[in-house]
Formats: sequence, structure tokens, C-alpha cells
Amino acid sequence: MIANDLLKRTPVRLAGAFTLLFAVLVVALVAVLYLTIGAELADNIRQRVEETSNALVAIDEEQGFNALSAVVANEAKSVRDFNSIFLLRRKDGAFQAGNVRNVSVFEGWGILDRAWLPLVASKGDPDDRFYVVWRPVSKGYLLVGWSNRQIREVRRIFLHGLGWGLATTILLAIGFAALLARRAQQRIDVFAKTLEKLGQGDIGQRVPLTGSMDDLDHVASQINATVDHLQKLIENVNQASSDIAHDLKKPIGRLRRRLELALQSAADVQEFRDRIGESLGDLDSIVETFEALLRITQIEAGARKVSFCELDLGSVLVEVADIYEPVAEESGDRLVCSVRGDKEAKIHGDPELLTQLFANLIENAIRHSPQGTDIGVDLFTRGERHVAVVWDTGPGIPLEERDKVFRRLYRLEKSRTTPGSGLGLSLAAAIAELHGATVTVDDNKPGVRVIVSFPKA
Repeated sequence: MIANDLLKRTPVRLAGAFTLLFAVLVVALVAVLYLTIGAELADNIRQRVEETSNALVAIDEEQGFNALSAVVANEAKSVRDFNSIFLLRRKDGAFQAGNVRNVSVFEGWGILDRAWLPLVASKGDPDDRFYVVWRPVSKGYLLVGWSNRQIREVRRIFLHGLGWGLATTILLAIGFAALLARRAQQRIDVFAKTLEKLGQGDIGQRVPLTGSMDDLDHVASQINATVDHLQKLIENVNQASSDIAHDLKKPIGRLRRRLELALQSAADVQEFRDRIGESLGDLDSIVETFEALLRITQIEAGARKVSFCELDLGSVLVEVADIYEPVAEESGDRLVCSVRGDKEAKIHGDPELLTQLFANLIENAIRHSPQGTDIGVDLFTRGERHVAVVWDTGPGIPLEERDKVFRRLYRLEKSRTTPGSGLGLSLAAAIAELHGATVTVDDNKPGVRVIVSFPKA
């Protein structure tokens, strides 16, 4: 069971795969060297045989057949007969000199086993083989050969080294792979423990980063970002639930009271209708609030990203400013758009949602500012981001309230007497986040600056 559990672990499998890979590479390398060096040594032996046979043929040409016979006889009696063989035959096939006798004349190169050569069989390793060649001389034929003992010794050393090298490599690979597997498994265990706690409802847990910036750190960052987003959504839902209970309690209670009065004390049909009409107005306001909440939830879920395209942010701002300029004038304010039409600011986004975003910001400035307020729309580029600004010269927002104005259903105390549900800025923030933008509130001295920073397309 323990072995099966270990084999199921990805780091252990990776360690085994790397160990096998190292072993295969070592075997392949030694095999290539084994074959290459063996072939090179065989060529050296043939070259030695040719040099020796050339020297003996030169003796025959310069000093005669008898001198060659004497040299071959001396060579056959020397200590080198363990590794070399010589045979001199007369043209009629009779033996003249040498340390072997039973080799027939043939053309080209040949290989002879020591076991086939009775005169030298007992003087060396029985596994020796000889590279031999026949050469014609003045009165016969000359055979010269050299054993492959050097090749076999080198190959034996290689095989011996392969065994030790392979064993050492495998042990080192196993140790190193086990170390890497252990470290990887520790990281995976941290992931699993964190995810387990998250699954149990501890939404504040995060996967710790090592700072190595490796792939596991990258995955941990993605998990943490996902959990951050999830935590934010949960907090928004909790806050929205609390705000709904708080902000809708009064209009629902007022609606119920009006209906009760209409039912119990309406003097005539007209009064009854008037109270029903007021109640319907309250119902419309409640329905509008829930529709806005639903729209924010859909946007935060990312459902509208499928309609994203490349667009010009400046064109969107100019279009929204053109629409709301007469609205501002009607309210006694002045709307100024400083966006140049010839300056492109390309981003990826949904034009309808972006129009909603800036419409909400401008409407918010118009609704909560006194008559005679200047409202402006600007656009500029800062580094790799396009920054849109909606500003006004109104009463502004207190510093301690600026982080709260994007909460759902949150309204400043001084704004509770004006129409609205407190969802306009929440919707704007949700649209900005969907586009990868950041929204901040700053002081315009006097008034407010709402800054929306978009990444470039």
C-alpha cells in the first residue's frame, strides 16, 4: 500500500522518469564510445599488420627469400608470438617458417580464432582472434596477423566502467531526484493543506510564496489571486445582504403602511388610487435596486467578456460627454470635455458597459453637486495605461468615506435625501474591474476626481 501511494505521487514519478533518462543516456554514451573505440583499435591493428607485412616484403625484395625465411623464423620464436602470427609458404604450398601451419592462402583480410592455431593456441588467451592478411613474395606467400587482445581489454574496461558508472549515476540520480521530489512534495502538501482549509470555509488562507518565481510560485500566485477575488465577492455579497436589509427595510415598511392605509382609511376611490400610485412608485424603486444588484453580479461574474473588442476609449468619453452636456446645463452645471478627438487610446472592452461606467460617474457628479458646479472629463496616457478622469468642483467626499463609496447601496449621509439607490458607483467599479482597470477617488480641491486607469490594448 505504501509503495502504491508513493508511485501515485507526481514528484516520485518524475524522479523515476529522470533516473531512467539518466541511465539511458549513460548507456547510450558508453555504447557509442564502445563501438567507436573498438572500430578505431581494429583499424590500428590492421595498420600494424600492414606495416609489418610491408617491412617483411621489403626484406624479400632486397635480400631474398632465404633472408625473409630467417627473419620470419626469428619473429615466430620471439615473445611476441603471443599476439602475432607469421607463416611463410613456398609456392607449392609447403611450410617454410612461422608459428602456425594450418592456414590456407586466401585473398583480402581474414579473422582467425586462436583455437584454430595449434602452435599458438596454448600461448595466449583462447578467446583471442587474429586479424590476418596474405602477401605474395618472390618464392611463395607470407601470412602476417595480430591478435585483438587490446580491443578486448579496452572493451572489458569499458564494460566494467559502465557497470560502476551506471550504478553511480543511478544512485546520484535517485538521490538528487528524491531531493527534488521531496521539495516538490512539500510544496504540493502546502497547496493541499491551504486548499483544504479554504474548502472548510477559512477564506483568509493563502498559499505562501517562496520568492523563487518558479512555476509553483506562479500557480500559487494564481490561486491566491482567485481566492482574493472570491473573498471579495463573498464580502460583497455579505455587505450587499446587510445593506439590502438595512436600506430596503424602510421603503418596504413604508410601502406596507401605505397599502394598509389605502385599504383601511381611503375616503374615496381617488384617494385610494393616489396611495396605490405612490406604492407603485416605491415598488419601482425597489425593483430598480434589485435589477442594478443583479447587473453588478453578472458583470462581476465576467459574463460580458465575450463581447470585448478593441476600441478607442477617447471616442467613448466624447460620446458620453456629448450626451450629458445638455443634462448638466439643465441642472445649472457646466460639463467640459478635454478629450482630443485625434488622440487614440486603444483598449479592449465592451463599449456599452464603458458608456454605462462613465455615464454613472457623470450622473453622480450632477446629482450630488449644487448648481453652478463645473464637471470635466479628461484622458491621458501614463506609461502602459490609459487614464480617464471625471472631476467636479462640488462639495467633495470626506477622506474617510472615499474607500466606502464603491460599496453596494452605500450612500453618504448628506446624499440620503437625493434620489438614487447607492449602486451607481458600485456598478462603475464592477465594470472597471471587468476591464482590468483600477478606480480611485482623489481630491480635486475643491470637489472630487474619479480616476479610472485602463491597461493598453
